Amino acid sequence: MTARKRVEQAEAESRRILDRVSRESEGSSMMTRARDHISARDAVQDDPIELWGTRIGRAIAVITLTALILWILLYVFGIIGG
Repeated sequence: MTARKRVEQAEAESRRILDRVSRESEGSSMMTRARDHISARDAVQDDPIELWGTRIGRAIAVITLTALILWILLYVFGIIGG
């Protein structure tokens, strides 16, 4: 393998690593995806009943998950329960 070929392979690997890091470091896109999921942007927009049903269902799921996590933390740290 020539020195030039090794340098080209190293540059290609560096580009792949930088591209991956930039994709993974986009925290705002994850928050945007979560917000869009909760607000049911992926649901059928033509049917208002399905749209609001999806929004209500997802909101109830988030509230339930938050309450469950809070209850588990309080139970583990001995604030509530036996």
